[in-house]
Amino acid sequence: MRRSVLIRTDTACVIPRMLSSRNTLLALLWISAIACTNEMDTVATAAVARGTGAGDWVAGNYPSDLRGSTYLELEGIAGQNGMPREYKVHVPPSYVPNTPMPLVFCIHGLGQQPETLCLTGTAMDQLADRAGFILVLPRGFSTSWNGGACCGPARDANLDDVAFFRAMLADIGKHLNVDLDRVFATGLSNGAYMSYRLACEAADLFAGVVPGAGALGVNELVDDALMGTGLFSASSNFERCAPSRPVSILATHGTSDFVVPIALQAKSLANTAAAFGCSATTKPATAPKSGGDTTCTTYEGCPGDIEVTGCAVAQGGHCWFGSPDCGIGLGVSGAQAAGNNSNTLDNSAALLEFIRAHHK
Repeated sequence: MRRSVLIRTDTACVIPRMLSSRNTLLALLWISAIACTNEMDTVATAAVARGTGAGDWVAGNYPSDLRGSTYLELEGIAGQNGMPREYKVHVPPSYVPNTPMPLVFCIHGLGQQPETLCLTGTAMDQLADRAGFILVLPRGFSTSWNGGACCGPARDANLDDVAFFRAMLADIGKHLNVDLDRVFATGLSNGAYMSYRLACEAADLFAGVVPGAGALGVNELVDDALMGTGLFSASSNFERCAPSRPVSILATHGTSDFVVPIALQAKSLANTAAAFGCSATTKPATAPKSGGDTTCTTYEGCPGDIEVTGCAVAQGGHCWFGSPDCGIGLGVSGAQAAGNNSNTLDNSAALLEFIRAHHK
């Protein structure tokens, strides 16, 4: 597998041609992101961390211009229909080559570029600098991910995006000292669907995932109403969640989400909790705590330190809560299109607390 640099000229938002005008607005909202927070504490490294070893990269951006049109490229990954795949990496100033550091994949959504989502819209690179984790910005095929039932060209081409994430982690581990017990994925909407799939099909790699405004993309959760939007399929190759080990999950959702109905959050968490060996009963979550417009519950009886928690925001929209523009990356107009934000839940703060609390 060869690493190289690929020059791109199409970094503006791309909407798949196959989408109708009715669904174009929905596609613009299929985003994944993490908003910046004022949290200054770093993510602690486990007492005995399993690292990939000091490599040849230091603190900085790879490629050097994180907002530019250049990407790192991986070729020869199985399941990509012969296409190369692209990504970027931000390494915080606190990185020390001899000390393993946690890693977070920030997964963009349908119709979005990784820079627009994770940098312009959410300042995820600044959060990584303050908290102390390696940030990875993968680029989906035609700005989409094969999360199973969702969505777009990546799903329709039946690309193996799980293999892409495996290849990225392996490649990054050659250059940076990654804490293999502290690898996480987060995303919003289509990016959340991909996060759920990684928890089910790459559980050997991930300590936890934090999906927002998305769902588990197994076929059985797709109903006629979802099929009618043109964005979902009930005949994907993601038939069930069968992880090799349990993975912690923190999922957030708005009760007024008009793209991914709130009912899918409960179904997704029940499905994954059962797959991970948790009981069918829930209790109030200790983190994030319920309050204001937010209600958080967690499944009981999960093995070890595994957590399966869901937070619902009353009247909340298709939103990364706490981000001024709901994580859309399009300013005030993006926030208005996404729906109501939360007065209580800050997804980025919750993500950081989740990363601190969990490891493999």
